[in-house]
Amino acid sequence: MKNLFVVNTPYHLMTCFILTHSIYKSDENYLVLMHPHGYDKWQTNKIMKYMSSKDCGYKDVFLLLNWLSSKNKTESYRKQANYVKENIKPLNIDKVFIGVDISPVNQLLVMAVGKNEFYRFEDGVYSYINENRRRKKSHALFHKVKTYLLKWISGIHGEMYINTEAEGESPAGKLDIMYQPWLLQRKSPATKEITVEMINQAMQDLKSQQLLNEVFKENSVLYLSQPMVEKGLFTVEEEANCLRKILSTLGENVILYYKPHPNDSKEKLEYYKKNFKQLKNYEGVEPAELIFKSNLKLKTVISYQSSALMNVDKFAKTNIKAVSLADLLKVEIHPVYRNMMKKAGVIFYNKKK
Repeated sequence: MKNLFVVNTPYHLMTCFILTHSIYKSDENYLVLMHPHGYDKWQTNKIMKYMSSKDCGYKDVFLLLNWLSSKNKTESYRKQANYVKENIKPLNIDKVFIGVDISPVNQLLVMAVGKNEFYRFEDGVYSYINENRRRKKSHALFHKVKTYLLKWISGIHGEMYINTEAEGESPAGKLDIMYQPWLLQRKSPATKEITVEMINQAMQDLKSQQLLNEVFKENSVLYLSQPMVEKGLFTVEEEANCLRKILSTLGENVILYYKPHPNDSKEKLEYYKKNFKQLKNYEGVEPAELIFKSNLKLKTVISYQSSALMNVDKFAKTNIKAVSLADLLKVEIHPVYRNMMKKAGVIFYNKKK
C-alpha cells in the first residue's frame, strides 16, 4: 500500500509520524509539506527536522512550500500543478491523508495525484466540531468559485467535491483519524482512534534517535502562550498575575517554562523575562505533546483553548494537570468546546479555587 501524507503544521507532522510508525509502518509512505507553518524553524529543530525527512522512514518528501500560491512568483500555476502530476501522480498512491479538508490546495493536491477521496487526520480542537466556524453561504460560494477557477487555471482534473463550508465537512473524506474520537461533535463516515500504544510505538523511534530527551530538570510548569494580549482581551500584567496565582499554589521552587506562540509580541516576551525570576523561555517549535512525553518533572500545563491541553493524558507518562485560564481572564469559549475540554480532563481555573 502506498500512502501520501499531506502536512501543514507541526501538529500534523507529529500525527503523521505516529501513523507511519504504527498502523501504517509496513506501508510505503510519502510526505508532502504543503505550506508548512513556520517551516524555517523546522530546519533548526532536531525533532522537527527528523520527522519531516526521509531519515524517519518516508520513501520520499516533497516540498510544496508555496504551491498554487501568489507567493510563488517564478512559476505559473499550471507548471506548479505539472510538478505534482509528473513527480507524485506516477507513484500510483493508494491513500491520501490530509488534516484540513477546507484548504483549497490540500483538496486540489488530492485531485492532482489522481484521487477523488481522502482520509482525514485531526487538526486539533476544531476538527471535533465545526458549526460555530461554518462560513456564511455567500462566503462559501465565493471560495468555491475561487477554488474552481484555480483548479481550471492550473489544469487539474478530477470530480472530487470541493469543500468550502467548514472543516471536516467534505463527503470525500472516508475516515476521521483522531486522538479522542468519542468527543466528536459532527458527522463522520467512520472514526479511528490514535491510541496510546500507537503513540508509544512512534515515540520509541524518537528515543532511539536520542531526540526525545528530558529537558525540565526541576519541578516545572509549562505555559503554552496564545495571543490573547495581542488581541486586546486583557493586559500582559493581568495575564502575568494569573500565572503567579497558579505558581503560588505549587511552591517557590517550581520553574515556569514559557513556550511562545508565533503571534506573541516581542514586548510581551520581554515583560515576562523581566518580571518572572522563575521563568525560562522554551524555544522549541515541536508540538507540546512531545514535551509531555519526555519530561517526568512537568507538573502542570497551562493555556486557554488548546488541543494540547486535551491531549495531556494521551502523551504524559505521569499525572500532569491541564489548566485553562479562560475563566480567570474571562476569555469566551463556546459552550460545546468548554464541555469537550472538561470531558478531556481540562481544569478551568478561577478565582474561587
